[in-house]
Amino acid sequence: MRSRAARIIVRAIGAFRKILFLGLAGILAFALVRYFAQNREAEGFAKELALHWEGQGSSSGPASPGDVVGWIEIPRIGLSAPVVEMANVDDRENLNKGPAHLMGTAYPGEEGNCVIAGHRTTYSRPFFRLDELSEGDAVVLTGRGGSKHTYLVRWKRIVDPDEVWVMEKTGGVVLTMIACHPLFSARKRLVVRAEAVKGTDAVE
Repeated sequence: MRSRAARIIVRAIGAFRKILFLGLAGILAFALVRYFAQNREAEGFAKELALHWEGQGSSSGPASPGDVVGWIEIPRIGLSAPVVEMANVDDRENLNKGPAHLMGTAYPGEEGNCVIAGHRTTYSRPFFRLDELSEGDAVVLTGRGGSKHTYLVRWKRIVDPDEVWVMEKTGGVVLTMIACHPLFSARKRLVVRAEAVKGTDAVE
């Protein structure tokens, strides 16, 4: 027969388990609600940006944060989405809208380093499958003037968040795509570098 102290301990353990279960269930429920809310918000962003892209014609000139500055297509991972201008690496507002071009870097087809960042696990998750890209895979960027530019992947690396050299100016016509790594973590950065196909700027 259990002593009174033993019964108290058993009850305490049982109560703790219930509290732990309820706490975990609450965290899971909150995460699911937030996930679906982000998805709905991302769908709204995508529709709005696509409409802006269709209605801007052959817009050119300086872009402001929030403007649609291009369209990105990556057949290998099934991505086709508008690209929004972001002010800097801390501009979460525009990064949450989809693939985001870093202001101050080259635009599609321009000489230099065109930097595009995207989420992997939140909002529209445009770069969820970015890690599947391999050398030679094509990335097609359409600029605001309507011209299409094909880039081929050259390398893929995992770097620390403070390795900002990947965003620095470069020679040639280069594209750098950046996302957090691993999935569900911002501990590292996944970087994919591509170079424009020489001799042509269009894809038929």
